Amino acid sequence: MPALMVAVFLFSSINTPSYSASPPPAPRLPKASCRIEVGDAHISTSILKHQGVRVVKVNANSICNLRQYQVTLTLEIYKIGQFSDYFMHRAETDPSSPSSSGFIVSIQDAKVACINSIPSSYFGIVYSKALIQGKWHYAGRTRSVHIVKLNCGN
Repeated sequence: MPALMVAVFLFSSINTPSYSASPPPAPRLPKASCRIEVGDAHISTSILKHQGVRVVKVNANSICNLRQYQVTLTLEIYKIGQFSDYFMHRAETDPSSPSSSGFIVSIQDAKVACINSIPSSYFGIVYSKALIQGKWHYAGRTRSVHIVKLNCGN
């Protein structure tokens, strides 16, 4: 009888499917024709090089295949806290400025100065309002894909 159990065990272990292979990647969906994008937080190497100051930077874009006008693109930078996230900075485009119209409207200058080198985690949130083909369009709050730990305390 014990020999039979061993044979059954060997047979079942040989024929069990293997689950160690990773599943195939999900198909990539096409990007929306009008969208907002927010980058991950990072230490600005150009500001460090030219000004000698360490800052956390986050970039954001409102992108559309149609011309957009009077775009108000708002970017907020947050730091992860122990009990809640801390609002650090807000940057916003001026809808009356010529740079707030076009196919791409960007915020490239949102930054928070580093006070020390204590590791802290940051992310950005962006939202917008734009006039496209005579109608107002709103894009809801969108967060950075990754929360990034940087050697930059505040």
